[in-house]
Amino acid sequence: MFDTVLGLPLHPLVVHAVVVLAPLTALLTVMAVASTRLRERIGVALPVLATVTWVAAFVAEQSGEALEEAVGESALVREHAELGERLPLALLVVTVLTWAMWVLHRRASRAGDRPGRAARIVDVLAVLAVVVLTVLVVLVGHSGAEAVWSGTGA
Repeated sequence: MFDTVLGLPLHPLVVHAVVVLAPLTALLTVMAVASTRLRERIGVALPVLATVTWVAAFVAEQSGEALEEAVGESALVREHAELGERLPLALLVVTVLTWAMWVLHRRASRAGDRPGRAARIVDVLAVLAVVVLTVLVVLVGHSGAEAVWSGTGA
């Protein structure tokens, strides 16, 4: 199911969605935390984007396992696979936090109140989570590129 699309390996196709959407999710999360006006403009689009990105990362992980079986295992492929297994988990954390941000800030806004302590804690956790996510995306992408361009993962 997660191996090919129209005869092409699914993994390199879906990986590019994660490479674009994860940093966009991170950027929008930081913007939403930094500015009430931007948070209101971004609205529910942020947690929806995070959810879509999480699904893409899950598909990338599953399709990567299928591709690994097809190309064989090397040290570089193994390193990439081990790092890649962490990405869906990191994105799940970001997804949960962005939904929590949206709910807590929306609730405060509707009540005409300032966001409470829980919203501020979630904001800080979300920023920390997207920093971890960004570093992980870079590490996973770099290790994947090394595996492909070294000739061992092609």
